[in-house]
Amino acid sequence: MNACIFPQTWGICEHPARIPDGDPASAIASHRKSELSPAFEAFHTDVANAPDPAALVRLASALDGLWLHDVATPADAAIDHRISDAADALTRHLLRLSEAELGPPPVAYAWIAYGSQGRRELGPGSDQDNALVLADGYRAAQHGDYFARLADKVCNALAACGFVLCPGKMMASNPAWRLRSSDWASLFHGWITASDRHQARLAGNFFDLRLVAGEAGLLLPLFATIGTDCPRHDSLLAHWIANAWATPPALGIFRRFLLDAAGKLDLKHSAIIPLVELARIHALSAGIAEPTGTLPRLQAAGGQRWLSAAGSRELVAAWQFVCRLRRQHQRRALLRGQTTDNLIDPDQLSPGDQEKLRNVLHLLTLHRRALRQIYPHMPA
Repeated sequence: MNACIFPQTWGICEHPARIPDGDPASAIASHRKSELSPAFEAFHTDVANAPDPAALVRLASALDGLWLHDVATPADAAIDHRISDAADALTRHLLRLSEAELGPPPVAYAWIAYGSQGRRELGPGSDQDNALVLADGYRAAQHGDYFARLADKVCNALAACGFVLCPGKMMASNPAWRLRSSDWASLFHGWITASDRHQARLAGNFFDLRLVAGEAGLLLPLFATIGTDCPRHDSLLAHWIANAWATPPALGIFRRFLLDAAGKLDLKHSAIIPLVELARIHALSAGIAEPTGTLPRLQAAGGQRWLSAAGSRELVAAWQFVCRLRRQHQRRALLRGQTTDNLIDPDQLSPGDQEKLRNVLHLLTLHRRALRQIYPHMPA
């Protein structure tokens, strides 16, 4: 094994990265007091005490190794939150460091995460999705330069910490995603009441928003708009259902997996994203604006507008299974020193897991078909 790269306070004495094919010799025990393992708890403490962004970059370089140690404990249900919570901690401290350099913010703000970070579903190698919600006293001519510099500092430092810049520039460093609270609420209202396919995709990401740092009260108008307007206006929901159907099923005749030219199945696009979309549709159609995570959404939506309690249990089990498959796949890649992806070879799965994956893909088709019956004439 490689020499230790972790601070002694993290309680990890060996690093299992780059082990050849196969599992580590023994699992690392993890006894959680809350959702944090001892190693991640110590990581958060060190992050909060880091003197500068360079120190945060050094700490963040160990995140893959920390995740590997924790994922070796299969019963640890909170592992899927660890990378997201680490990104949150880094962001909060980067904001503190930036404010110390730039001075106090001229108006109150909320730094939000959306997309997979908003759902607390980041994994190794994820990019960043963030935005700024500003107090209604914000004036671009007076305050714009401050928040532009703040956002640039934080987004660039997060990239240095391994959370790559969003290719579509959907970050707080983009002025389009630095808006006053009332302007965000108006934008959300427009997406809900007069949506098109493109706006529906934006809404799907941003409606997964979650506070990372700053003034929580600034988000209340946003959540109120989502919770009130979504059940009353079906245009956005219809577009979401249409977008969900745009992804072809990954299960063909005789329950055969439909694979790419390399013989791989894209677990993210064939199973994970459809489950995320189903959870979002069912939760927001029932007026459930929070929580935003896929698992709690599926649980909260059971027995509500379009999802039965039994259907909720089916989708929860499907989500837990595909998350386990993805963790195992990402773990093997990291142990081999490879870049993580979502392309699995079904032939490498056990017969039992192959059958479970077929059942999940079939279940997704049934649930999407049921939603399509609600909107038989899909929007273009």
